Amino acid sequence: MLFILIYGDKQNMKKQIYAFLSFLAIISLPCINGLVIINKSGESKNLVMEDDVPDWELGDLWVYDISRLQVVFYTSGAFIDLDTSMDDFTIELVGYTESSYILKLSGRIKGNFQFDNGEGIILKGDLFYTKVSGYAYFRQDDLANEAVQIVINGIVLLSEHPLIISIRIPMPLTITININKNIPRPFIDFPLYGGKQGQINETNIYTSIKFESIFLRILSIFFADIPNEILYEESYDIPKFKYLAETENISIGSETFYTYNISFTWDLYGSIYYTPSLRNIVKIETVIEIPDQFKFLCVGDLIDYSYI
Repeated sequence: MLFILIYGDKQNMKKQIYAFLSFLAIISLPCINGLVIINKSGESKNLVMEDDVPDWELGDLWVYDISRLQVVFYTSGAFIDLDTSMDDFTIELVGYTESSYILKLSGRIKGNFQFDNGEGIILKGDLFYTKVSGYAYFRQDDLANEAVQIVINGIVLLSEHPLIISIRIPMPLTITININKNIPRPFIDFPLYGGKQGQINETNIYTSIKFESIFLRILSIFFADIPNEILYEESYDIPKFKYLAETENISIGSETFYTYNISFTWDLYGSIYYTPSLRNIVKIETVIEIPDQFKFLCVGDLIDYSYI
């Protein structure tokens, strides 16, 4: 009788251990989109595994190589075109507000700059020894971007300018860009799972762009139609767009990441690749263009990261 009790207890213990280990195996799988559960009657049910909004911590950072970044603004008959690339573009979490993350932005930028006021004044040239810095604010509960403050500071080697001389002129230049969304909206519609699709609603952004340079101050002394600084303020309507999230393994450098390839249509085109393991985007290839208002094109890859 004692043997039967001991044997029975061992059998129950084995079953409990097996069930516990099976449970651990299931919850530790990092890359499951869905499980097929078969019940006693033989019916199958798909169990969707979701990846929700990530929690970022102080000190988290992500570094990107941006091979192409073009920003074009049209306003009041003028247009501004920055067609650039960025090395070591770093995004670091440096603080919090009550409801938002504060991210510090920094990097080195190079490329082309063009300004046309629509009245015959054109400044055009190449960016040299130029740095970008600033801050971005993202809402904690859904990662909706609320505001961006960017300062581009460096040298533009002007190939086109108002002076009646054919030489290229180096011009110190500071560009300050402030963007605020009246209704913040996320570009990633959490929670994510393979095959999810939907739409992100329209919103409106307010943008101010200011150009400052000692060169402009000097030119304004001799040319009455050249201001000592250039300031534009404009509001733009961002239309709604559709998205489809599909799972995909992608390789960047020597690493392979399990990602959600979130592809867009309706005015915003291209894809962003989000990986839950690093809690951020590892690759971006997108363009949004509203004729006679603005254009934003970005192509880049993650090259380094550090997170808590």
